[in-house]
Amino acid sequence: MDIKKINKFISFLEVKEDNKDYDINSFLDTVKELMGRLPEKGLLHFISEYGFSYFKTEMIVEPIQKQRNTDYFIVGPILGFGKTTVSVEKNIKMYYSQDQIEIKFFPICEGASGDLIIYSLEDQSFGKVYYWSHDSALGNDTFLIAESFDEFINKIEIKKEEKDKREVIEVKYSPRLLKMINEKRIKDGLPPLTQ
Repeated sequence: MDIKKINKFISFLEVKEDNKDYDINSFLDTVKELMGRLPEKGLLHFISEYGFSYFKTEMIVEPIQKQRNTDYFIVGPILGFGKTTVSVEKNIKMYYSQDQIEIKFFPICEGASGDLIIYSLEDQSFGKVYYWSHDSALGNDTFLIAESFDEFINKIEIKKEEKDKREVIEVKYSPRLLKMINEKRIKDGLPPLTQ
């Protein structure tokens, strides 16, 4: 999905307005000190522009590294610059530790409940986008979604409804059974069945 097309799929949370005076530059200085570097300017602009928004329809992204039990990951609310629960700052403070997300990262958005989509700030994987699953074992909890932030944005798509794979069968009633069913249906105010 092109970044410009995202506008028609999102709505903003009220907290965006509550965080309009947040000191982004001071926070980014802290991130650079903690992580050793900042993400690309395109990502920072994206967070500034679309932070604190959510998709009005369920959006997904197909990972490069498949997970055993799913072919896609949910793309949830886009994190923003501020101090609320859906902020970049809160997610770094909460999850950057030895027993949570071990790699240096910059959070982009939420995934399924408790999961995150993150941008790697590590030297060997800088700029790659991962899905972090809080339910997975430490060390096996990140799944490569995209080689770059732009690729990640372009891979976001609307979740298609899965078709019901159950087989529809036709039922033939005997004339006597059909008469009994229809007598009951008419008594209940329902139209009779036909064959």
